[in-house]
Amino acid sequence: MVDAIKHNMRQMLVPGAQDAKAAPPRGGQASADVTAVSAGSVDASSLSIKASVSALGETPPIDIEVVSRIKQQIEAGKYPINLDLVSERLMESYLEMKG
Repeated sequence: MVDAIKHNMRQMLVPGAQDAKAAPPRGGQASADVTAVSAGSVDASSLSIKASVSALGETPPIDIEVVSRIKQQIEAGKYPINLDLVSERLMESYLEMKG
């Protein structure tokens, strides 16, 4: 999971970087081409990321109604928790981080 997130973040920050790595080298020109593509892509994507972060700041990151409903269910003892699923996902996360 962590690797997938890192891969996705890299693709967001440097689109086309994976394609540039996969291309066969063309003498001394290949590293210069990759640098040029990466530098141009970072500028455009960083603007997109800044716009996304700005948009996130305009809305609350938490749905207060949902949180209130869950709190009420927990207090009433009616919030369903699947302990098998929780433990399974925790173990999967642990194994991904470890390995």
